[in-house]
Amino acid sequence: MHLIIDGYVRDPKKIQDKEFIYRFLDTYPSQIKMTKVSSPQVSQHVRASQSNHPGISGFVLLAESHISIHIFPERSYVNIDIFSCGDFDPEEAMKTIEREFGLIGARSYAINRPHADVE
Repeated sequence: MHLIIDGYVRDPKKIQDKEFIYRFLDTYPSQIKMTKVSSPQVSQHVRASQSNHPGISGFVLLAESHISIHIFPERSYVNIDIFSCGDFDPEEAMKTIEREFGLIGARSYAINRPHADVE
């Protein structure tokens, strides 16, 4: 399953907080019954065209695949990908993310991916 979430946030300050993004990536995998295999990586970056609005990107590697987040603070916009070879409930995942991030105008896309069963 590959769940793609795009949305805007009510509180732009929330998504400019690297610690919030780190805590989310650190705790969220267990909420959807996935297993972290590394600590989250969260980086703030400045694009030349948006020097007064640094973006944030975060990533956590899972036994089942990964979760990534990209923040565009100048637009109060968030992109989140949950990619997993395991099963999870995309509707519940979306509800939790909407609540945690305070998303408005959010859209999600769920893509079923075939499992690669290797013996």
